[in-house]
Amino acid sequence: MAFSYLDNKGNDLVVDGWYNVMPKQKAKVELDSKNDIYYLYSEFSNGKNLEGGKGSVDLNVKDCSFFYKQKQIPDDVDRKVSFLRARGNDGHALIRIK
Repeated sequence: MAFSYLDNKGNDLVVDGWYNVMPKQKAKVELDSKNDIYYLYSEFSNGKNLEGGKGSVDLNVKDCSFFYKQKQIPDDVDRKVSFLRARGNDGHALIRIK
């Protein structure tokens, strides 16, 4: 999974990935944000993606771990994907993927 969110430290929109979760496992991902709106993009081992939809944003990702401010896109990005808009509650969200 990759996320985009409003970072508490610099009050910047950032793009952060990858967070790996093994099939049938749970993982706790803590993002440094209190904002209820965040964006999510996910790739699965079966080749499917969780992406796009109403309110989505197209953002750049790398094929290895990355972190950057949306205003400062690195030169070595690999591709652009569509992050879906999601909402948490008081800075927390539970993501269930079946």
